[in-house]
Amino acid sequence: MPDYNLLVDEFAASDLGTLFHQPAFFRLHAGNSGRYFQWTDGREVVGVVHFTEVEPGVWRSPARGTFAGYAWSQELPVEQLFAFHDRVEAELARAGARRVEVLPAPMAHDPAAFSNALYLLRARGFKMETCDLNHALTVSGVPLAERMTYGNRKRLRKAEREGYLVARLGLERLPAVYDAIAANRAGKGNEMSMRLSQLEEMAALFPDRLVLFGMAEPGAQDEQLAASAVCLRLSPSVLYVFYWGDRPGYAALSPVVALAEAIYGYCQAEKVALFDVGTSTIDHAPNHGLIGFKRGLGFTETLKVRMAKRL
Repeated sequence: MPDYNLLVDEFAASDLGTLFHQPAFFRLHAGNSGRYFQWTDGREVVGVVHFTEVEPGVWRSPARGTFAGYAWSQELPVEQLFAFHDRVEAELARAGARRVEVLPAPMAHDPAAFSNALYLLRARGFKMETCDLNHALTVSGVPLAERMTYGNRKRLRKAEREGYLVARLGLERLPAVYDAIAANRAGKGNEMSMRLSQLEEMAALFPDRLVLFGMAEPGAQDEQLAASAVCLRLSPSVLYVFYWGDRPGYAALSPVVALAEAIYGYCQAEKVALFDVGTSTIDHAPNHGLIGFKRGLGFTETLKVRMAKRL
């Protein structure tokens, strides 16, 4: 039987999990307030999770990012997943944790992994604090336009007739991409969750993981975009829309419809299996308009939860 052992902040080589599980992503947001845990069988890393103290006594996985939690080898016995968690929880308690929060990946990413993570956490006394709807779509050979509602197909054709085209952009266009989305958020009275400088740092650390898209007004000569998107290639099989939106004044054109089609086309070309456009509810409160909009684009609901426990 393998001799399993816990590694703390050793950052042994591993390809488990997604971008959100990578040591560089952990270091980007954890500073000196986190712990990076790996479970090894003596030959290789078979499990990984990281936690960061986000406020006194409260440790969360992840500190930033839409999800993280546990990632493990498919061959890892369930009892070893429990043993891994128990050792991690004991380490967090020794570090002063009074409350632990875990945000697993949405169910659509891997239903078996989601089920095992939820079972593990409930069995160890965690409670479900939030249960949100996340929208995603399995990528196939069927064009996204054929999955859209008739109204969205009309909007797509209108944008094409008027000469609006969506293109993938290089990372040097990140300021222009960010500016369009920030203007969208400001117009709704909201702020961006990350500053441009933080996104630029992510781009420098993960140049192959940030994928940018932009829609320019026909004949425009400046850097300003009508709409844009920042996507993250979380793994070879999952693309996640981190931010997207249209600049105020373009809402009648519904540019996000064209953005969605272009991003879906990228997924088809790059053999991405799942296209994730994020949550449509916040702490159980539904955004009915957003749910309807994502459904109209062809996306379907999947669960995303946050689990928490007081130690």
